[in-house]
Amino acid sequence: MNRLLIVDDEKFTVDGLYEMIEDTPGLELDIYRAYSPEEALEWLSRTKIDIVLSDVRMPGMTGLELQQRIVAQWPRCKIIFLTGIHNLETAQLAIRTGSIDYILKTEGDEAIIRSIRKAIDSLAAESESQQFMLQAREQMSRALPLLHRDWLIEVLEPHAAHPPVTDEKLSELNIPLQAGLPVIPLIGRVDRWGDEGYHDRALLLYAVQNIASEYYSSLAVFTTSLDMHHFVCLLQPAGGADPERLRDAVSFAQGTMESIQQTCGKLLKLPVSLICAAQPASWKQLPRVYEGMKKRLLVGLGSKDRMLLIQDEREESGQPHAALPPLRTLTAQLERLLEDGGEEEFAEVVKHYIALPNQFADYALVYYAIANLLLSQLTQLGEEHSGEGGLKDEADVDTLMNLSAHQTRESALRYLLKTASSVYARRKSMQNERTHQIIARLQQYIRSNLGGDLSLTSLSEIVYLNPAYLSVLYKQQTGTNLSEYIAELRLEKAMELLTATPLKIHEIADRVGFETSGYFIRFFKKRIQLTPQEYRARE
Repeated sequence: MNRLLIVDDEKFTVDGLYEMIEDTPGLELDIYRAYSPEEALEWLSRTKIDIVLSDVRMPGMTGLELQQRIVAQWPRCKIIFLTGIHNLETAQLAIRTGSIDYILKTEGDEAIIRSIRKAIDSLAAESESQQFMLQAREQMSRALPLLHRDWLIEVLEPHAAHPPVTDEKLSELNIPLQAGLPVIPLIGRVDRWGDEGYHDRALLLYAVQNIASEYYSSLAVFTTSLDMHHFVCLLQPAGGADPERLRDAVSFAQGTMESIQQTCGKLLKLPVSLICAAQPASWKQLPRVYEGMKKRLLVGLGSKDRMLLIQDEREESGQPHAALPPLRTLTAQLERLLEDGGEEEFAEVVKHYIALPNQFADYALVYYAIANLLLSQLTQLGEEHSGEGGLKDEADVDTLMNLSAHQTRESALRYLLKTASSVYARRKSMQNERTHQIIARLQQYIRSNLGGDLSLTSLSEIVYLNPAYLSVLYKQQTGTNLSEYIAELRLEKAMELLTATPLKIHEIADRVGFETSGYFIRFFKKRIQLTPQEYRARE
C-alpha cells in the first residue's frame, strides 16, 4: 500500500482533500495530513512517503523548497503540486526538478485523482524494472562478492581477534563505507525457494541484493550474501554522520524495506523477510547487534513469512553471545534448518552425519557439535523449565551432553531428534505468544486512543514493526483489516456516546477520531444507513 501525504497551510483544504481521496474507490492509499511544511518534514522523518500532494505557496517554506528536502530523504517519492495561482515559471521549475504534476486547484477533484493514479502507476512501473536482473547477471560474473562475504563473516565474528575495520581495507575491497562512521545493519532472508537449481538461486539472491542496493542508492550501501538464504546490508548516510543525517538514514532504511520486499515478490516471485536495526551501530558493536537481529528474525512473528521487522534496542541490550560450537559447517547448516522450520530436513541431515563417521572420536565430535547447538538453542529459548518434551532438569541436560548415556548410535540419534523437536515446539510457542502479545497490545492501545492518531505509522511505532508489515500481520492473525477494526471501534464508541451522553455531534466526532463533523456524519450514515441525529432520535 502506498502512502500519500497532503500538505497545505489551509486546514480546510487538507481535510477536504483527505475526505475526497479517502472516499474515492479503487485507491489503496494510507493517507496522512500535514498543515505546514514543518509538520510534513516530521512525517517524512518518521516513515517512507510515496506520494506528496502539496501546495506551492506556504509560509515559512515554499512547496519547491519542501520538494528539495523530500527528494533528499525519499528520492523515489512522487510529488504533485497544487496551486491556486498559475505561474508558468514556477510550473516549469517544479516539473524540471522532479514534480510529477502541477495542478491548479480550480481544475477540480478529477484532475487530482488522475494525477494520483499516474503517480501510483509510475511507482509500480519502477518496481518492475528489469535493470535489477541485468545488474545481477553482471555482478554474478565477478569474484568480488566472495571476498566481501569472507570479510563480513570475519567482521561479524563475535570472539575473533580480527583487525579493526580500516578505510584502507574498505577501499581495497571496493566497499563504499567509512571506518570512522557507524553503520545501519539490515538482514534479509529468502523465506522459501521453489524448484530453482543452485545456479538460479544464486542469480536470484544476487538480484535481491541488487534490488536492495538500488533502493538504498541514496545512501552509502554495502551488501553481500552469507549463505543461500541470507544477505546483509550495511548502510551509512552519504556526506557525513551528524545526528540528523543518521536519524534520517535510519528512517529511510526502515521505510524502504517494504518496497524491497514488494519488488522481490513482484519481479522475482520470492518471499523475502527483512529486519533493520533501530539505530546505527559502531563497527565494534556490530557483532552483538547482528546476533540480536538474527535471533529476532529466527523467532519471527505470525507465519514467519514476508516479515518486516525493526530490532528493538531494548532487546539488544544485555544479551550474551553464545560461543560458536565446533564443526562450523555442520552446525551452520543445522542452525539454518532450525531457523527455517524444516524439522524433517533437519532430521535427515542429523541421521546422515551421525551415521557417517567410522572412528568413535569423529562420531563423538559430530554428536557433541549437534548437542551443543541444541543446548544453545534451548538455553536461548528458555527451554530448561518448559513443558512436556523439553529439558526439564539437570538430568535431561546431562543425558544430552553425555554421549556414554546412549548405548547405541540409534538411541543417541533418537534423543537428539527428540531434543530438536523441543526446539521447534518452543520456538513455535514463543512465536505465537509474541504475535498474540503484539496484537493484544495494539488493540488495547487503539481502544484507549480512539480520538488520537491511529495511522499505520503511529501504530507501527508502538509495536516496533514496519507499517506495511503491521497491516499484513494483523490481517493474517485476525482475519480483519486493521483499518476496519479501527472503524468498527469508532462506530461502536460513537453509538455509545450518542445513546448515553448529551454531547454534541462535533464533540462526539472529535472523541472518536474524526477531525470534521461532516466526515463523521458521512462515515456514520454509510455504516448504519442513519445519520447520528437520526440514530440518537430513534434510541
